Formats: sequence, structure tokens, C-alpha cells
Amino acid sequence: MNSPVRLNIPKPPYEEGVAEQIEKWKAGSRLETPEIFEAFHIHPSLASRTGALGAGFLGHNLMSTRDREIVIDRVTGKHGAEHEWSLHASIFGNAVGLSEEQLDSTVTGPAHSAELWTPDELHLMEVADELAETADLGDDAWAFLRERYDDQQIVEFVVLVGWYRTVSSMCNVLRIPGHPECRPFPEPGP
Repeated sequence: MNSPVRLNIPKPPYEEGVAEQIEKWKAGSRLETPEIFEAFHIHPSLASRTGALGAGFLGHNLMSTRDREIVIDRVTGKHGAEHEWSLHASIFGNAVGLSEEQLDSTVTGPAHSAELWTPDELHLMEVADELAETADLGDDAWAFLRERYDDQQIVEFVVLVGWYRTVSSMCNVLRIPGHPECRPFPEPGP
């Protein structure tokens, strides 16, 4: 993304309480503060309410961590949110066993690199795509989730997709570029 950021994103020195909230969100990461964390603090009250949701996915997920990261990488990758994708791909991707090629394909389209994924992982990304695009799931997608997850995990999946669609929108609308310390989006294919 080459456009300038569209709003004034808070930078240090922050207003009272903002630095502490951002440090909680960073959860010990030594990376430069992600601009998406700062961007939510344009509206401090909203940031305090949404922070628990975002952090909850990372520390208290019921889905497997690998499934969580596949879904997050696919939703943010498909929707062009390089900033958020780059954070998850760099911090969590290899930790959950995703190869560089798999991470790239969450952006370029897993169907074009189906050999990199298990059939269930491909289907998981298709279901995430369907939900992110339509805000609904057809019978086949629903049957897949019922077979894979319990009721709580299904609710988590639905909210996870919606949350990262929202985060993608924030990154894109505000024109937040990829994180400078994280891997960039893959180059477009031929």
C-alpha cells in the first residue's frame, strides 16, 4: 500500500493509559508497535472494549492454534490487509508449522497451491472465505464445521472470521502499510 495513512494515528508519547493497553496487546513482543494497535486508540473507549476480544483469540482459543492462524492468515490475506497478515505470518506462521509457501498461498489463493494443504485445511479456508464474503454459511460449510468443531469452537470460528474481517477493513480503509519488521505480502504471480 503506497497511499498515506488517512487518519492521525496516535504515536508516543501516548495519552494516559494507552501505552499500558498497547503493551498488553503486544504480549511481550519486541517488535515496533503495530500501527493497527495505535489506530484503534484513535477511539480509546472502543480500543479498550475490542482489545479483550483480539487478545482473547490469541491466548484463550478453543480451536487449534494452527487452525486459528490458517483462518487469520486467509482472511487478512484474501482481503489485502498486509499489515495484520504480516504480523501473524511472521510471529505465528512458522510457530504453528506453516511453511513460507503455505503462508504465501493464504494471500494468493490456496486453490492454486492445493498440494501444500491437507484436504481439511483447504476446506477450512473455503469455509472462512464463504463466511467472510457472505456473512452466512451454506449446508456443506455448516456440515464441515459440525464435523470438525464443537459448539463453542463453531462460535469462536464465526467471531474469529468476523473480527479479522473488521481488522482487515481498519488496515485497508486507514491505509496502514505492512509492518516494517515483518515479512511482506508475496509478489503477485504471473
